[in-house]
Amino acid sequence: MTTQTAVKQDQDLGSLIHLYLLRCQVEGKSPNTIIAYRETLTKFQGIAQEEGFPEDVRAITPAHIYAYLGRIGSNGASLETRHRRHREVRFLFSWLKRMGYIEESPFAQIKNIRLPQKIVQPYTAEEIGRLLAGCDTRFYWGARNRAVILVLLDTGVRRTELVNLDLADLDLEGQRLRVLHGKGNKQRVVRFGARAKEAVEDYLQRFRGREPGPLFLSRHGTRMSSHSVLIFLRRLGKQGGVEKVKVHRFRHTFATWAIENEARELDVQYLLGHSSPAMVRRYSATYDAEKAARAHERFSPADRMGERLG
Repeated sequence: MTTQTAVKQDQDLGSLIHLYLLRCQVEGKSPNTIIAYRETLTKFQGIAQEEGFPEDVRAITPAHIYAYLGRIGSNGASLETRHRRHREVRFLFSWLKRMGYIEESPFAQIKNIRLPQKIVQPYTAEEIGRLLAGCDTRFYWGARNRAVILVLLDTGVRRTELVNLDLADLDLEGQRLRVLHGKGNKQRVVRFGARAKEAVEDYLQRFRGREPGPLFLSRHGTRMSSHSVLIFLRRLGKQGGVEKVKVHRFRHTFATWAIENEARELDVQYLLGHSSPAMVRRYSATYDAEKAARAHERFSPADRMGERLG
Protein backbone atom coordinates (compact mmCIF):
# COMPACT_ATOMS: atom_id res chain seq x y z
CA MET A 1 0.00 0.00 0.00
CA THR A 2 1.41 3.36 -1.01
CA THR A 3 1.58 6.30 1.38
CA GLN A 4 -0.93 8.16 -0.80
CA THR A 5 -3.39 5.24 -0.63
CA ALA A 6 -2.99 5.00 3.16
CA VAL A 7 -3.70 8.71 3.58
CA LYS A 8 -6.77 8.38 1.34
CA GLN A 9 -8.14 5.48 3.42
CA ASP A 10 -7.34 7.43 6.56
CA GLN A 11 -9.83 10.11 5.48
CA ASP A 12 -12.37 7.78 3.85
CA LEU A 13 -15.90 8.02 5.32
CA GLY A 14 -16.51 4.25 5.28
CA SER A 15 -13.20 3.44 6.95
CA LEU A 16 -13.71 6.06 9.62
CA ILE A 17 -17.25 4.88 10.37
CA HIS A 18 -15.81 1.40 10.91
CA LEU A 19 -13.12 2.85 13.19
CA TYR A 20 -15.67 4.92 15.12
CA LEU A 21 -17.86 1.88 15.80
CA LEU A 22 -14.79 -0.03 16.93
CA ARG A 23 -13.98 2.86 19.27
CA CYS A 24 -17.53 2.65 20.71
CA GLN A 25 -17.04 -1.05 21.37
CA VAL A 26 -13.60 -0.60 22.95
CA GLU A 27 -14.87 2.21 25.20
CA GLY A 28 -17.66 0.02 26.53
CA LYS A 29 -20.77 1.37 24.83
CA SER A 30 -23.70 -0.99 25.31
CA PRO A 31 -24.47 -3.49 22.50
CA ASN A 32 -27.85 -1.80 21.89
CA THR A 33 -26.16 1.59 21.51
CA ILE A 34 -23.65 0.21 19.03
CA ILE A 35 -26.45 -1.46 17.03
CA ALA A 36 -28.32 1.86 16.86
CA TYR A 37 -25.18 3.78 15.83
CA ARG A 38 -24.33 1.21 13.16
CA GLU A 39 -27.84 1.40 11.70
CA THR A 40 -27.78 5.22 11.56
CA LEU A 41 -24.25 5.49 10.16
CA THR A 42 -24.89 2.79 7.55
CA LYS A 43 -27.93 4.75 6.41
CA PHE A 44 -25.87 7.95 6.34
CA GLN A 45 -23.16 6.28 4.26
CA GLY A 46 -25.77 4.91 1.84
CA ILE A 47 -27.34 8.34 1.34
CA ALA A 48 -23.87 9.87 0.97
CA GLN A 49 -23.10 7.47 -1.88
CA GLU A 50 -26.47 8.03 -3.56
CA GLU A 51 -26.15 11.82 -3.31
CA GLY A 52 -22.53 11.84 -4.48
CA PHE A 53 -20.93 13.13 -1.28
CA PRO A 54 -17.11 13.23 -1.36
CA GLU A 55 -15.45 10.17 0.15
CA ASP A 56 -12.94 12.39 1.96
CA VAL A 57 -14.59 13.45 5.23
CA ARG A 58 -12.67 16.76 5.11
CA ALA A 59 -14.69 17.75 2.05
CA ILE A 60 -18.13 17.11 3.60
CA THR A 61 -19.88 20.45 4.10
CA PRO A 62 -23.07 21.68 5.83
CA ALA A 63 -24.78 21.50 2.41
CA HIS A 64 -24.15 17.75 2.34
CA ILE A 65 -25.55 17.41 5.87
CA TYR A 66 -28.70 19.32 4.91
CA ALA A 67 -29.10 16.99 1.91
CA TYR A 68 -28.83 13.99 4.23
CA LEU A 69 -31.32 15.42 6.75
CA GLY A 70 -33.69 16.30 3.92
CA ARG A 71 -33.64 12.71 2.70
CA ILE A 72 -34.39 11.43 6.20
CA GLY A 73 -37.33 13.81 6.50
CA SER A 74 -38.73 13.01 3.05
CA ASN A 75 -38.86 9.30 3.87
CA GLY A 76 -41.64 9.88 6.39
CA ALA A 77 -39.53 9.32 9.49
CA SER A 78 -41.01 10.47 12.79
CA LEU A 79 -39.66 13.57 14.53
CA GLU A 80 -38.01 11.33 17.13
CA THR A 81 -36.26 9.28 14.43
CA ARG A 82 -35.09 12.41 12.59
CA HIS A 83 -33.78 13.83 15.87
CA ARG A 84 -31.86 10.60 16.59
CA ARG A 85 -30.42 10.33 13.05
CA HIS A 86 -29.15 13.92 13.32
CA ARG A 87 -27.68 13.38 16.78
CA GLU A 88 -25.90 10.10 16.04
CA VAL A 89 -24.20 11.32 12.85
CA ARG A 90 -23.23 14.52 14.68
CA PHE A 91 -21.52 12.35 17.32
CA LEU A 92 -19.40 10.81 14.55
CA PHE A 93 -18.23 14.17 13.23
CA SER A 94 -17.58 15.51 16.73
CA TRP A 95 -15.31 12.52 17.28
CA LEU A 96 -13.60 13.10 13.92
CA LYS A 97 -12.82 16.66 14.96
CA ARG A 98 -11.61 15.61 18.39
CA MET A 99 -9.28 13.03 16.82
CA GLY A 100 -7.91 15.52 14.28
CA TYR A 101 -9.39 13.98 11.12
CA ILE A 102 -11.28 17.20 10.32
CA GLU A 103 -10.75 20.80 11.36
CA GLU A 104 -14.42 21.70 11.83
CA SER A 105 -17.60 19.63 12.06
CA PRO A 106 -20.13 20.33 9.29
CA PHE A 107 -22.77 20.06 12.03
CA ALA A 108 -21.33 23.00 13.97
CA GLN A 109 -24.00 25.52 12.94
CA ILE A 110 -26.85 23.09 12.16
CA LYS A 111 -29.57 22.88 14.77
CA ASN A 112 -31.35 19.63 15.42
CA ILE A 113 -35.08 19.39 14.88
CA ARG A 114 -37.10 20.52 17.89
CA LEU A 115 -39.05 17.73 19.55
CA PRO A 116 -42.49 18.47 20.99
CA GLN A 117 -42.58 18.64 24.78
CA LYS A 118 -44.88 15.76 25.57
CA ILE A 119 -46.66 15.42 28.89
CA VAL A 120 -46.09 11.85 30.01
CA GLN A 121 -49.28 10.11 31.10
CA PRO A 122 -48.63 7.71 34.00
CA TYR A 123 -50.91 4.84 34.90
CA THR A 124 -53.70 5.63 37.31
CA ALA A 125 -54.01 3.64 40.53
CA GLU A 126 -57.20 2.10 39.11
CA GLU A 127 -55.35 0.94 35.99
CA ILE A 128 -52.60 -0.67 38.05
CA GLY A 129 -55.30 -2.35 40.12
CA ARG A 130 -56.94 -3.79 36.99
CA LEU A 131 -53.61 -5.15 35.73
CA LEU A 132 -52.96 -6.82 39.08
CA ALA A 133 -56.51 -8.20 39.19
CA GLY A 134 -55.76 -10.14 36.02
CA CYS A 135 -52.89 -12.03 37.68
CA ASP A 136 -54.26 -15.39 38.87
CA THR A 137 -51.77 -16.12 41.62
CA ARG A 138 -52.93 -19.74 41.94
CA PHE A 139 -50.67 -20.44 39.00
CA TYR A 140 -46.98 -19.88 38.33
CA TRP A 141 -47.35 -17.20 35.66
CA GLY A 142 -49.92 -15.27 37.67
CA ALA A 143 -47.68 -15.05 40.75
CA ARG A 144 -44.69 -14.14 38.58
CA ASN A 145 -46.59 -11.49 36.65
CA ARG A 146 -47.87 -9.90 39.84
CA ALA A 147 -44.32 -9.74 41.19
CA VAL A 148 -43.06 -8.23 37.91
CA ILE A 149 -45.74 -5.52 37.87
CA LEU A 150 -45.08 -4.48 41.46
CA VAL A 151 -41.29 -4.46 40.96
CA LEU A 152 -41.67 -2.31 37.84
CA LEU A 153 -43.98 0.08 39.66
CA ASP A 154 -41.95 0.27 42.87
CA THR A 155 -38.45 0.59 41.38
CA GLY A 156 -38.87 2.15 37.93
CA VAL A 157 -36.36 -0.28 36.40
CA ARG A 158 -36.24 -0.57 32.62
CA ARG A 159 -37.55 -3.65 30.84
CA THR A 160 -34.06 -4.90 29.92
CA GLU A 161 -32.85 -4.25 33.46
CA LEU A 162 -35.75 -6.28 34.84
CA VAL A 163 -35.19 -9.37 32.70
CA ASN A 164 -31.42 -9.31 33.36
CA LEU A 165 -31.91 -9.54 37.11
CA ASP A 166 -30.57 -12.68 38.75
CA LEU A 167 -31.60 -14.17 42.07
CA ALA A 168 -28.17 -13.12 43.39
CA ASP A 169 -29.15 -9.49 42.72
CA LEU A 170 -32.07 -9.75 45.14
CA ASP A 171 -31.74 -8.83 48.81
CA LEU A 172 -35.19 -9.76 50.04
CA GLU A 173 -34.52 -8.95 53.69
CA GLY A 174 -33.06 -5.54 52.91
CA GLN A 175 -35.63 -4.95 50.14
CA ARG A 176 -32.96 -4.07 47.59
CA LEU A 177 -32.19 -4.97 43.99
CA ARG A 178 -28.79 -4.61 42.34
CA VAL A 179 -29.17 -3.41 38.78
CA LEU A 180 -25.93 -4.58 37.18
CA HIS A 181 -26.93 -4.13 33.55
CA GLY A 182 -28.21 -0.56 33.44
CA LYS A 183 -28.19 1.71 30.40
CA GLY A 184 -24.67 2.74 29.50
CA ASN A 185 -23.32 -0.08 31.70
CA LYS A 186 -24.13 1.96 34.82
CA GLN A 187 -24.89 -0.02 37.96
CA ARG A 188 -27.10 1.03 40.86
CA VAL A 189 -29.07 -0.28 43.82
CA VAL A 190 -32.83 0.29 44.06
CA ARG A 191 -35.26 -0.34 46.88
CA PHE A 192 -38.72 -1.93 46.78
CA GLY A 193 -41.45 -1.72 49.40
CA ALA A 194 -43.37 -4.22 51.51
CA ARG A 195 -46.05 -4.97 48.90
CA ALA A 196 -43.52 -5.77 46.18
CA LYS A 197 -41.50 -7.81 48.68
CA GLU A 198 -44.55 -9.92 49.53
CA ALA A 199 -45.23 -10.57 45.83
CA VAL A 200 -41.63 -11.56 45.06
CA GLU A 201 -41.41 -13.75 48.16
CA ASP A 202 -44.66 -15.52 47.25
CA TYR A 203 -43.40 -16.16 43.70
CA LEU A 204 -40.11 -17.56 45.02
CA GLN A 205 -41.57 -19.76 47.77
CA ARG A 206 -44.44 -21.32 45.85
CA PHE A 207 -43.04 -21.56 42.34
CA ARG A 208 -39.53 -20.48 41.41
CA GLY A 209 -37.47 -21.74 44.34
CA ARG A 210 -34.03 -20.50 45.36
CA GLU A 211 -31.84 -22.02 42.66
CA PRO A 212 -29.23 -19.63 41.23
CA GLY A 213 -30.06 -18.03 37.90
CA PRO A 214 -32.46 -15.50 36.42
CA LEU A 215 -34.90 -13.99 38.91
CA PHE A 216 -37.89 -14.03 36.57
CA LEU A 217 -38.25 -17.24 34.59
CA SER A 218 -40.30 -18.16 31.55
CA ARG A 219 -42.63 -21.14 31.58
CA HIS A 220 -39.75 -23.19 30.18
CA GLY A 221 -37.44 -22.33 33.07
CA THR A 222 -35.26 -19.99 31.01
CA ARG A 223 -34.65 -16.26 31.46
CA MET A 224 -37.78 -14.28 30.72
CA SER A 225 -37.38 -12.28 27.51
CA SER A 226 -37.92 -8.56 27.19
CA HIS A 227 -40.60 -9.15 24.56
CA SER A 228 -42.54 -11.62 26.72
CA VAL A 229 -42.92 -8.97 29.43
CA LEU A 230 -44.61 -6.65 26.94
CA ILE A 231 -46.82 -9.49 25.65
CA PHE A 232 -48.23 -10.48 29.03
CA LEU A 233 -48.77 -6.85 30.06
CA ARG A 234 -50.71 -6.12 26.87
CA ARG A 235 -52.80 -9.22 27.44
CA LEU A 236 -53.60 -8.09 30.99
CA GLY A 237 -54.37 -4.63 29.67
CA LYS A 238 -56.82 -6.01 27.13
CA GLN A 239 -58.52 -8.12 29.81
CA GLY A 240 -58.76 -5.20 32.24
CA GLY A 241 -59.66 -2.48 29.76
CA VAL A 242 -56.36 -0.61 30.25
CA GLU A 243 -55.25 1.23 27.12
CA LYS A 244 -51.72 2.03 25.97
CA VAL A 245 -50.05 -0.59 28.15
CA LYS A 246 -46.31 -0.11 27.83
CA VAL A 247 -43.52 -1.24 30.12
CA HIS A 248 -41.91 2.21 30.07
CA ARG A 249 -45.06 3.77 31.51
CA PHE A 250 -44.16 2.12 34.82
CA ARG A 251 -41.03 4.33 34.92
CA HIS A 252 -43.17 7.38 34.25
CA THR A 253 -45.60 6.29 36.94
CA PHE A 254 -42.85 5.61 39.47
CA ALA A 255 -41.31 9.04 38.90
CA THR A 256 -44.57 10.98 38.81
CA TRP A 257 -45.99 9.36 41.93
CA ALA A 258 -42.66 9.75 43.74
CA ILE A 259 -42.50 13.48 42.92
CA GLU A 260 -46.15 13.87 43.92
CA ASN A 261 -45.22 12.34 47.29
CA GLU A 262 -42.42 14.94 47.65
CA ALA A 263 -39.46 12.77 46.67
CA ARG A 264 -36.32 14.77 45.87
CA GLU A 265 -35.47 15.05 42.17
CA LEU A 266 -31.97 13.81 43.01
CA ASP A 267 -33.36 10.62 44.57
CA VAL A 268 -35.62 9.96 41.58
CA GLN A 269 -32.73 10.64 39.20
CA TYR A 270 -30.49 8.11 40.95
CA LEU A 271 -33.14 5.42 41.34
CA LEU A 272 -34.06 5.64 37.65
CA GLY A 273 -30.42 5.56 36.58
CA HIS A 274 -30.39 8.93 34.78
CA SER A 275 -27.07 10.75 34.44
CA SER A 276 -28.74 14.19 34.48
CA PRO A 277 -31.92 15.68 35.96
CA ALA A 278 -33.30 16.60 32.52
CA MET A 279 -35.45 13.47 32.18
CA VAL A 280 -36.71 13.77 35.74
CA ARG A 281 -37.97 17.26 34.92
CA ARG A 282 -40.12 15.74 32.17
CA TYR A 283 -41.88 13.70 34.85
CA SER A 284 -42.13 16.81 37.02
CA ALA A 285 -43.90 18.53 34.12
CA THR A 286 -46.64 15.88 34.27
CA TYR A 287 -47.18 16.52 37.96
CA ASP A 288 -46.99 20.31 37.52
CA ALA A 289 -49.62 20.17 34.77
CA GLU A 290 -51.96 18.19 37.02
CA LYS A 291 -51.35 20.59 39.92
CA ALA A 292 -52.22 23.51 37.65
CA ALA A 293 -55.38 21.73 36.50
CA ARG A 294 -56.46 21.17 40.10
CA ALA A 295 -55.75 24.79 40.97
CA HIS A 296 -57.96 25.84 38.06
CA GLU A 297 -60.93 24.55 40.03
CA ARG A 298 -60.39 27.43 42.46
CA PHE A 299 -59.97 30.24 39.92
CA SER A 300 -61.88 29.14 36.80
CA PRO A 301 -62.64 32.49 35.03
CA ALA A 302 -65.82 31.16 33.43
CA ASP A 303 -67.16 29.64 36.65
CA ARG A 304 -66.42 32.78 38.63
CA MET A 305 -67.70 35.20 36.03
CA GLY A 306 -70.87 35.62 38.09
CA GLU A 307 -68.85 37.08 40.96
CA ARG A 308 -67.60 39.82 38.67
CA LEU A 309 -71.08 40.52 37.37
CA GLY A 310 -72.38 40.67 40.93
